[in-house]
Amino acid sequence: MISKFKEAFFQSTKHIHMNNGGLAPINKFARDRVTYWNNRFYEEGFFTDLEYVEDIKMSRIHLAKLIGCDSTEIAYFQSTASAVSQLCMQFPLEAGDEVITWAEEYGSHLFPWQEACKRKKAHLVMVKSPENLSAPYQLLVEKITPKTKVIAISWVQFLTGARTDLEALGKITKEKNIFLFVDVIQGLGLHPFDMKKWGVDAIASGCHKWLFSPIGVGFLALDQKHMKMIRPHNIGAYTFGTCDDPTDSICEPKLDALKFEAGSKQVLEITALGASVKFINEIGVADIEKETLRLATLLRTGLEKKGHKIHSPYELSNHQTAMVNFIPKDNTIEALRSINCNFAIRGPGVRLSPAAFTTDAVIEKVLSVL
Repeated sequence: MISKFKEAFFQSTKHIHMNNGGLAPINKFARDRVTYWNNRFYEEGFFTDLEYVEDIKMSRIHLAKLIGCDSTEIAYFQSTASAVSQLCMQFPLEAGDEVITWAEEYGSHLFPWQEACKRKKAHLVMVKSPENLSAPYQLLVEKITPKTKVIAISWVQFLTGARTDLEALGKITKEKNIFLFVDVIQGLGLHPFDMKKWGVDAIASGCHKWLFSPIGVGFLALDQKHMKMIRPHNIGAYTFGTCDDPTDSICEPKLDALKFEAGSKQVLEITALGASVKFINEIGVADIEKETLRLATLLRTGLEKKGHKIHSPYELSNHQTAMVNFIPKDNTIEALRSINCNFAIRGPGVRLSPAAFTTDAVIEKVLSVL
């Protein structure tokens, strides 16, 4: 099945994709869906109306299967940051409440929570990771007090790929009645995930990393039991019904996650996401994870043999992330650019992140210049 997965991507002779944890290429199924709707809109316009709405519905169903929730619990947004903002700006925080997060969070997740706490006079407790930038859930648990209302973290940290044990953390937050919110953009589609089984109350994510679809759409998944608690942050016709419903000055928002979608959807991006997620579900996330970790281990092993210092919370024999962060030498950046290899500067080093579509030959080419 992994060979089928690799065949779904354009194998470029000009570009080496080693920043898939930043922006990954899309697969052919996502590409074809964009082309399909582009042509339909060009040729038919309004006469596509009912069909594209159905395609968006199917995209929501495929995504729900990947997340482990119901399709009515998913709302689409323009980006991950927009989805995070919807949740945190409308979460019923009060003065003195505490929100716990990692100090090393990416800005799209960190900044909305900072602003929400500032506006509501709540306290954002930022927990510093250990020196190796691991993310053990026990450090978060140690910071829980009677004032803790939310733990809001990324599942996989963007610097080195450190992963927090959500299942273990979810058991504790459930026992203590603490809301668990997780940004899953660096893990969904790469590692198996189960929102309900793990006790995660809500997640936010985007589509342009391990979901291999066009940039421009994010989403929020909120457990139905909290739906009444979170009011819509943006308001539009679709908050209450459809664009064709009669105007009513006294109206109540929808009862599911669709109340968060104020207006028209990004049809091209959402349907492309649905096509890509459908393909990922067919291949199986466990197989995608296995191949990705094999390639990342191959890369890391080669770098260590060449004398590069690896900056990672994982041991070589248990490399559980797609990301390989290493301390650059004098010519590292120039060497990577010489073969048109993309990368990211993250924290103390250079971050490379192969994907399951990457070939062994590409890994060998990268190592040959380092």
